[in-house]
Amino acid sequence: MRNSLLTAIFAAICCSACAAETTTTSLSVPSADKKTAITLQLSAGWKTYRSKDGTVSIDVPKCANIQVWALGNASVDEAAKQVSDLIKGQVTHFKVTASTAITVAGTPGKRLTGTGEEADDGDPSSADVYLFSVEGKVFIICAHGEGDSSVKSRAILTAMLASVKKS
Repeated sequence: MRNSLLTAIFAAICCSACAAETTTTSLSVPSADKKTAITLQLSAGWKTYRSKDGTVSIDVPKCANIQVWALGNASVDEAAKQVSDLIKGQVTHFKVTASTAITVAGTPGKRLTGTGEEADDGDPSSADVYLFSVEGKVFIICAHGEGDSSVKSRAILTAMLASVKKS
């Protein structure tokens, strides 16, 4: 009971800190076929980097590494079956330890959590992978880092997911 109360208080503080930052900027991410796009609201000052393959890395101070990109998969369920392969550029040897239903932009999605190794240096890593569809186009957000940094970043990611809209 006491742990549940402490967890709830900590979550409220984290969410309040995120909500207190009112200045935001939009990030647009096109679908794999470029026919639609989503926007996410990011706190001002967060830096983004686009790679040639369409992946956008989001640099959030003191947070897990975050990437967002569009998938060519037909469905969230299909993408979930291939998640280890989909994130191998960020986390290798990814093993899903939990799958949770989520809702993003009014549609069902999945959060897959697990462990693996960082792709760049092989250090032990945790990852939270969010799969969702907007107008039939599948997108992914992967938060990963050493230790439990993806777990510590969930309040930020929850706020980011709540801001997803069709462009």
